[in-house]
Amino acid sequence: MKKTIFSLVLTTCSLFAFQYDAKFYMGLGGGVQHEKFTNETGTKNTPAFGALKFGYGDRRAYAVEFVLNYIDNKSNIFSNNDKRRYGMDVMFVKAYNISKYVYPLIRAGFGAGEMRVQRTLENKIAYSSYNLGAGAFFPLGEHFDFEANYEYRFTSYESVDLIAEKLKLQSHINQIYLGINYRF
Repeated sequence: MKKTIFSLVLTTCSLFAFQYDAKFYMGLGGGVQHEKFTNETGTKNTPAFGALKFGYGDRRAYAVEFVLNYIDNKSNIFSNNDKRRYGMDVMFVKAYNISKYVYPLIRAGFGAGEMRVQRTLENKIAYSSYNLGAGAFFPLGEHFDFEANYEYRFTSYESVDLIAEKLKLQSHINQIYLGINYRF
């Protein structure tokens, strides 16, 4: 299923890219996120994160991005010492050409990754997410632009076996991202 969705997103972006001045680009940035879990106590987590982006598209129109994430997780939800998370997202970006100084955008996509934990028989837990966000590109010349985004993520974690029950958690994540992109 994920391969089919990925193929459809890539094909759609390729068709739109021929109409515009599409280019490859790389981005680097980070920010902070607020995560609220769906357990009875409503546990919260507020780690910093970093992202490395690889994209293809036009900053005034459409793009597809592959985003590698590092989240400096420091919670104790799944074990006494949950550790960092690594993930990858595939995002579809639609920007609007309303001014040469700012290009508002919307983003949608999905992601997956794993989180390191300290448990007896497990050392990692997988997760997946559906992502939706809004922000803007601020051009800094022909090749560079500054990017600011807000993103909402609905995340679902792998089930964990406890002594008396199975723990199946989901969370709602709100992220603020700031970064810079270089377009080739």
